[in-house]
Amino acid sequence: MNDTPNPAPNGLALDRLLGGLSALPVALIVVLTFADVLGRYLFSSPLRGSVELIENAMALVIFTALPLVTRSRGHVSVSLIDGLVRGSAQRVKVVLCDALSALALGLMTWRLWVQGTEDLEAGTSSIVLGLPQAPLSFTLAAFSGISVLVVLMLIVATLRQPGETA
Repeated sequence: MNDTPNPAPNGLALDRLLGGLSALPVALIVVLTFADVLGRYLFSSPLRGSVELIENAMALVIFTALPLVTRSRGHVSVSLIDGLVRGSAQRVKVVLCDALSALALGLMTWRLWVQGTEDLEAGTSSIVLGLPQAPLSFTLAAFSGISVLVVLMLIVATLRQPGETA
């Protein structure tokens, strides 16, 4: 359980938007899987390219939910020193952990953008359906970039909080 306070302002509209965007690829995965299994077992004809579409949808599920998980500080964490750190040291720890998250997310954003650029220049496409890969890479980079902004807002909000965070 994450006992770190979440100083982020109420972003209910953002949560709903990102939650809805995360639900769309999940729904696509459900429909494609159902149709593929139905076609495979009833008509001996699976959906062509369903695996590619499901793989892309799974990536979209992860990255559309990333800003939500980041905002709620729901990432996996290890709390070995939480009981040892109090007061302003707790605030420093939270800011340092958030800064490390921002760095990791920034690195991921940069690499996804580079991958998208390379995919665009090379005309990379999926094997079965021939779908261009660049739009997916750029979309994942955008959601990762949104996550960077979210964690930076968390840092600012933590620094602006009066008193202790413990």
